[in-house]
Amino acid sequence: MQEKKNQEKTEKSRFEELLCHHVLDILGDGFETEVSVTRKNNDVMKKVMYVRKENSECIPCFYLDELYHSYCMGESEWSLAESLANIVRGECEKVRQKAKKYVRKEWIADHLFVRLINRERNKVFLEDAVYRNVLDLAAVFYVLTEDGEEGIKSYCLPVNVWEQLNLGTVEEYFPKVLENTQRLFPEQMYCLTEGMQELLERGEPGDVIRLRTLEEKELLRDKTLYVLSNRRKICGAATVLYPDILKRIGEQFLGDYYIIPSSIHEVLLLKATEEEEEVRLNEIVHEVNESHVEPEEVLSNHVYYYAREGACLKERRA
Repeated sequence: MQEKKNQEKTEKSRFEELLCHHVLDILGDGFETEVSVTRKNNDVMKKVMYVRKENSECIPCFYLDELYHSYCMGESEWSLAESLANIVRGECEKVRQKAKKYVRKEWIADHLFVRLINRERNKVFLEDAVYRNVLDLAAVFYVLTEDGEEGIKSYCLPVNVWEQLNLGTVEEYFPKVLENTQRLFPEQMYCLTEGMQELLERGEPGDVIRLRTLEEKELLRDKTLYVLSNRRKICGAATVLYPDILKRIGEQFLGDYYIIPSSIHEVLLLKATEEEEEVRLNEIVHEVNESHVEPEEVLSNHVYYYAREGACLKERRA
C-alpha cells in the first residue's frame, strides 16, 4: 500500500514538473511558474500552480489535483498546458485593459459583497481578511471582478486595502455591502419534494428536485423543506443576511423556523413545530456534512433558529 502511494506521489510530481515546463515553453519569455499550497475555506489546503508575467498584476492560479485528474482520464500534459497558456494570455489581457478600473475606490466599493463562512474553522484565513462576526460565523468582504456564464471571479479584501479605501468602520459600512450583495446576487427560494424529507426522517438525503420559485407572501407549509440561496447558487448561504429577508420568511411561515446549514452555497428552512427535536436536527447536519459535503464547503455543524418575536437569529447547538 505504501509503495503504491509513493509511486503515485512520484507520478504526480513528474506530471507537475512537465506541466510547468510545457506552459513556459508555450508562453515564451517573460513568464514564470511556481508550485505552492494555498489555504481554502475551512483550512482545506490545495496544491496550485501560479503563472506570473513580468510587470503584470495578473497571477492566474490553477489547482493541480484537478489537472492531474484530467491527465489520469487521458488528457496529455501538452494539451493541458496549451489550455492553461490560453487562459493565462486571456486573463493577462483582461487585467491590462481593466487595471485602472480595478483599483478605483468607487469601483471597488460598488463591487464589494459578503460570503458567509465558519469562523472557528478559518482562524488563520481571517487574520488578514475584512469581516464582521455573525454569531459563530464570519461575513467576509470580497470584491467581485468578473461575473459571466463561466462563473464568477473575486478576491478576499485584505485589511490593508480596506484601510486605504477609507470607507469607515466595517460595522458602519456593512449595510452597504449587504445591499451590494443582494444586488449582485439576488435571493431565490424553492420548495423541495417529499423525497428530501428523508433527510429529516432517517438522516439520509433523498433526491432533491427544485420546484418553482416561491412567490412573495406565499404561505409556507409545515414539515416542508425550503432552500434559500442566490440565483447563481454560489456562496448563497449569505442570503440569510439580506435586509429583512428572515423577517419576510417568518411572515410566510406564520411562525418561527429553523435554518439548516446545507453548505456555504445554500441553507434549508423548516418551520419550527412542537414535534421537532433540535438534537436530532443537529445530528443530521453533522452526519450529512461528514458524508455528503466537501470539507471546504461546510458552513456549520449545528442549526440556527429564527424567532419572530424580537426578530432574533440564534444558534441551536446540541
